[in-house]
Amino acid sequence: MVDQTLAKYLNELRILTMLRTQGPASRADIARRLGVTPATSTRLINGLIERDLLEESRGLSSKVKDELREPGRPGGRVSLNPGGAFFLGVEIGVGVIRFAVIDLMANVVDSSEISVSRELPPSAAVAAISNQLSLVEKQRQFKSKIMSVGVTVPGIVTSEGYVINLPILGWKSTDLLAELSAAIPLPCFVENNANAAAFGAVYTQPSLPSVCTIFLKLGTDCGGAAVINGRLLRGASGTAGEFGHIRLSDEGALCSCGQKGCLESWVNLGALARNYLGTDKLTESQFAALPAEVAEKADAGDEKALSALDTFSHWMSLGIVSLINLFNPSAVILGGVMRPVLERTVDRIRDSVQAGIISGIPVPEVRLSELGKFECAIGAATVAHHHAFDISRVEIHEHELQP
Repeated sequence: MVDQTLAKYLNELRILTMLRTQGPASRADIARRLGVTPATSTRLINGLIERDLLEESRGLSSKVKDELREPGRPGGRVSLNPGGAFFLGVEIGVGVIRFAVIDLMANVVDSSEISVSRELPPSAAVAAISNQLSLVEKQRQFKSKIMSVGVTVPGIVTSEGYVINLPILGWKSTDLLAELSAAIPLPCFVENNANAAAFGAVYTQPSLPSVCTIFLKLGTDCGGAAVINGRLLRGASGTAGEFGHIRLSDEGALCSCGQKGCLESWVNLGALARNYLGTDKLTESQFAALPAEVAEKADAGDEKALSALDTFSHWMSLGIVSLINLFNPSAVILGGVMRPVLERTVDRIRDSVQAGIISGIPVPEVRLSELGKFECAIGAATVAHHHAFDISRVEIHEHELQP
């Protein structure tokens, strides 16, 4: 016999996911799409309305007689209540922690950042996150409505929230999820920053073809992730997606992984500096300004800047071609602080990718991320949202959906 509680829970997730990705629907449409009776659909919808997660327009419709509804209830459209729940996303970076809050529709409603020590220990990071959560919850619209917290770090993280290695902050073998859970009275999730940014780029754009999406985050390093059928590809131990360490040659600068020839060592900020300035011995502020400077100089016809863009697009294209041949994605999304450079090179990258992939493989869309500098924090918030209210995280069989 099917567990009635499980069936109810799964169908609630299906309703929430359907309305988030497809927009408002009538009660009749919801019943048909779920394959349940109008009475069952009514109970589910009314329960979600009582929990403030759904809302319903009450206007009469010319098609009211065709609507399957409760007796006496006027036809209307059911939609998510954006303010019914919120999710806090956090990016732990070098010298900075960024925060983003998204609503139930996965829209960004608040964002901020704070400066922290470049040698921030895990305990201090957790304390800063706990303090920020307290500040957010004091705001009237968020009070008692923050459902969960997602946190990203620029290092190798297992699916259990265990940070294996985070050399840029000096963290190693750190059970970050356990520390967060001890300090924060809400469900917490820990994710690699590129994974989070990738997931957010797909999750916040339901219309984007997402059977398989590859994401590359370019900056000090080159992080990557694959989102397949709405889920992050994690691998056997949860550390899949180190696309920046695809070996493209036996030469080049030493990569952060200790090898030479990795994609990361050809397309990160250090590579851009070497190709443009002849050195990668820059200050943090100089690195931060470098992509915009190279882009502006290239626009003015500077030969060194133009050459740097040519080199970047060459290696970026080779890396993307390898990923397309491996994964056959529907889209490749590029994000990170290299955006000024990407804006000047994305067209030539598209052309090179089309010429370089195996004949017969459909050419995916190559596009830029739309989330901006808070993309990792937003992504972390979408990971939290996904765990709370999205059906794609659950393995289900058709019989489990019947009441």
